[in-house]
Amino acid sequence: MDVDVEQKVLEGIGIDDNIAIGKAVIFSTDSLEPVTPQKIAKNQVEKHKKRYKTAQQLLLEDLETLSNQVSDTSTRDIIETQKQIASDPEIERNVYSIIDGKLLTVDFAVYQTYDLFIERLKESGSALFRQRIVDLEDLRDRFVSIIKNKPKNNAVTKKSIIVTKDISPTELVSYYEDGIQGLIMEKGGITSHAAIIAKSLGIPCMVSVKSATDSIPNQKEIILDGTVEKVYVDPSKKLVKKYRDKIAKIRAGEAKVENLVSETKDGKSFHLMANIEFEAELPEVKNNGAAGIGLLRTESLLFGHRIRKSSEEQEVFYGHILEDSSGEVIIRLFDIGGDKNNSFSNKEANPFLGWRGIRLLLDEDKLLRNQLTAILKTAGKYPGRVKILVPMVSVMEEVQEIKAIIGGIQQQLEEEGEKVDKDIPIGVMVEVPSVAVSAFKFAQEVDFFSIGTNDLTQYTMAVDRGNERIYNLFQHYHPSVLQLIKTTIEGAKKAGITVSVCGELAADKIGAACVLGMGITDLSMVPRAIPKVKSLLSSRSMDDFAELAKAALDQCSARGVKEVFDEWHVPAID
Repeated sequence: MDVDVEQKVLEGIGIDDNIAIGKAVIFSTDSLEPVTPQKIAKNQVEKHKKRYKTAQQLLLEDLETLSNQVSDTSTRDIIETQKQIASDPEIERNVYSIIDGKLLTVDFAVYQTYDLFIERLKESGSALFRQRIVDLEDLRDRFVSIIKNKPKNNAVTKKSIIVTKDISPTELVSYYEDGIQGLIMEKGGITSHAAIIAKSLGIPCMVSVKSATDSIPNQKEIILDGTVEKVYVDPSKKLVKKYRDKIAKIRAGEAKVENLVSETKDGKSFHLMANIEFEAELPEVKNNGAAGIGLLRTESLLFGHRIRKSSEEQEVFYGHILEDSSGEVIIRLFDIGGDKNNSFSNKEANPFLGWRGIRLLLDEDKLLRNQLTAILKTAGKYPGRVKILVPMVSVMEEVQEIKAIIGGIQQQLEEEGEKVDKDIPIGVMVEVPSVAVSAFKFAQEVDFFSIGTNDLTQYTMAVDRGNERIYNLFQHYHPSVLQLIKTTIEGAKKAGITVSVCGELAADKIGAACVLGMGITDLSMVPRAIPKVKSLLSSRSMDDFAELAKAALDQCSARGVKEVFDEWHVPAID
């Protein structure tokens, strides 16, 4: 594409292949009015406590309104967590103790209390957990703004692209409802909270755009191009016209995807399935033409406002998923630990290398057996449709132990007169290099593989995927990761079992094209990504994809893989 010599261009990481044109609205946290300690008289204490309760109620109502306005259930779950924090009795006690004991104003008491919890997060061993600091900072600032009766940023309109250092999920959802065109952040990586929410809501987004708030003038027109990971500041009329034409072509192409058959240009079939966690996501699964549910996450059964730990409660949930969907449903056992908050473990210095996934489940016998009982009873009612997926496997003994437990529960259910699917497939997540390297040996013990590329990348590249200092090393189509996927495919093929991909790589155009070229025809992703991936995989022959995969594996860097793909898949923008 032609770019004027004087054109200012910023680079970052594109969260999706989306494009946005709009006017920049700069969010500057540096301009926030500081909250300073102000003394109050003893007879004002009750008044300030009442102001806290009033502000708390208004904040909870605000969060509830946001929750009701969005259809994306992952976003609603995050908002629910923020509601729980805002109504936490420990926070309230701490606020009251500052008002009572130190005779300080309610706004400072709230600010200081939230800062205390923020400091605790900063000391956490997990970078992903520390990353959630922005959620607490947002709640703190919302609370203080309500107390001080300060309005929301009114400069945001339907033509705005927000430019900020960071933003919380609830704040993003609030502006999404205002119809923003896009989001540019200086901080964060592809797995940051705001980035995930932007992707799920379909908001064009770029992260890690260095000095964006200083380099982009407020209210200046900009183009955000996630396909080439660039931001064009104050573009020429010629460039704007080219991009408007491209957006029109993309939308026209999306309308045609519905009629596409899930096969390559030379007639080779592929299957695109959905990653989901909640019942409310099922309409998205159907609307985007998913061939089944390739990953049903189950952690929400243990956390949030509807905890369902008993076997009976879980069975109802699984039954609803099977009843309201078609095709296979791969149910992943509780993947607790690492970056996921849980009540089962104490603080660990290295949570991603600690007590998580199958390691935790084998120790928590009741939790594991309750879940397996619910899954196996559900599978008996829907024979041939349910598969069990075991997370965070790293050694063979874990596979053998879980298989023995499943066999024992099946036998017990049969003795009790329950229907069971004796042939229910048992698979493992390939997300630890030890499993990928020994794929053939593991494949002889299970019925299928599902490659979790998020963790496989993390462990292969030795990168905490939530640590923004080293986000640039989280390269999920790095040749080393692709080589481990190839090794996994070869082991699975030799043992005669199937293999699929269910990580973020499946929804990435480069990743999807490469893994198809390596022979994986089952990919699972967020429902919204299915049309885009379907369009790409339908556009070329299987030989073309195989040629791309071979060239990608020959590279020595992720940059090299991207260059190979860009040359192979010439963008239609000129």
